[in-house]
Amino acid sequence: MATVAIFNGKGGVGKTTIALNLAGQAASAGYRVLLWEIDGQGDSSWLVRADLSGKETDLSRLLNNIVDVNDLILPTRVERLSLLPADANARNADNLFIGLMRQQRLLPLFTQLQRRFDVILFDCPPGFCDANLKLLQAVNMVVVPCLPSPLAMRGLLRVRDFVMKARGTHAPILPVFSMVDRRRRMHTIALAEHPEWPVIPYLSEIERMLVERAPLSVFAPGSAAAQLFDRLWSGIEGKLRQSHLIRIRPDATQTAEIVPLPVVKKAAEARVRRTGAFASVRRIYARA
Repeated sequence: MATVAIFNGKGGVGKTTIALNLAGQAASAGYRVLLWEIDGQGDSSWLVRADLSGKETDLSRLLNNIVDVNDLILPTRVERLSLLPADANARNADNLFIGLMRQQRLLPLFTQLQRRFDVILFDCPPGFCDANLKLLQAVNMVVVPCLPSPLAMRGLLRVRDFVMKARGTHAPILPVFSMVDRRRRMHTIALAEHPEWPVIPYLSEIERMLVERAPLSVFAPGSAAAQLFDRLWSGIEGKLRQSHLIRIRPDATQTAEIVPLPVVKKAAEARVRRTGAFASVRRIYARA
């Protein structure tokens, strides 16, 4: 089973949009997916139309062994996609991951979920708090949505330094330009500075998610936006399969082709080396 966190210390960068659409693409590729919403705003739960009536998530009960994690998981209308809704009390989520790590129960919890799921995607809240740190140190990959600006690399380095606290190492980190508008000069400058980063533009199909309340794989599977998310998932999937963390389910109704993203240009590689960060971007998105 693979665990992937979608995280940025800043809010409003498209974390939920990317998390939900990656979950949709993974589910359509045949994987059993759990979208674990940690952000207390509850946007993912709303977008997948989860029936939360009389089912408030109380993570303090999970921490205290009063409920089993499987009792908190809800089905969605997307086949093979399940949801663990957010706890409205953000302090409970903080206490959960800090407490589970202190008690050495987080990895056993992942092992328990492995019986039901192939992939867990975490929709993380913004902020450089201890709870996020504990989770990011336990997952297999971190996807970092970034707004295209000259400060994108600075923000990404801050995420890397945050994840490396105490241990000095980190899981592969994948930056993704989000909400890109190529008509804006600052956006085109940022894209030129980091041509190897995947790009999710600002498209009307993505805005329609607010109306349809579903991932693009459900209501617009052939759209340009859905193909971008499919390409992004395909690159992530390839890396996870190379690491033997996931495999195609034998009962999958369809299998997504693993599409390699463009080779990182030499100038971009040199720039990454100078920053001392993110060789994992090249490993994930380099052609064989």
